[in-house]
Order: sequence, then C-alpha cells, then structure tokens
Amino acid sequence: MLVYEPLWAANTGTIASPELTQEACHFIRGWVRTNIGAQQAEVVRIVYGGSVTETNADKIIELPDNDGFMMGSTSTKPIFRTIFDVVNGHVERV
Repeated sequence: MLVYEPLWAANTGTIASPELTQEACHFIRGWVRTNIGAQQAEVVRIVYGGSVTETNADKIIELPDNDGFMMGSTSTKPIFRTIFDVVNGHVERV
C-alpha cells in the first residue's frame, strides 16, 4: 500500500483537488509499473492520505487510480460515519 498526501497539505486541512489527486495517483502507479513491474502496478493499493471530508469523499473515492483513504483525525469525529457510508456505497457499485 502506498499513501499519497501532498506535502503542502500535511496537517493543514487544505484539500487537494480530485484532479490533482488523480494525477498524482496515476503518476505513482506509472512509476510502479516502470520501475517494479506491470503486475505490481495493478495490485498495489494507492490511497489518499490528505484531508477527507463529507464534501470531497465522494469525488476522490471515484478516481480510477485511488483505492481508498488513510483517515486521520476525521476518523474520531461523527462525520466519519458519513464518509464511511460514501465509501461503502462506492464498493457496492463496483
């Protein structure tokens, strides 16, 4: 598992756009493909480790090269249930 979190967003609450997140996750998967192997690139899990909220979870979980979230302090708050439901709904559709 690899975690993508923009350095400029770490511990700031600043949220990376879905477009930037997809671009970074796609780059990481491509790096794995080139440097480790195609099979590994298909099975590696790349998760978003930046701020996850009820307003961005649905957009980020849908990205083709993102496989989930690494939750921080949000996991201790009531809003975590909403984010959980968003992710669970995505899994049921896949």
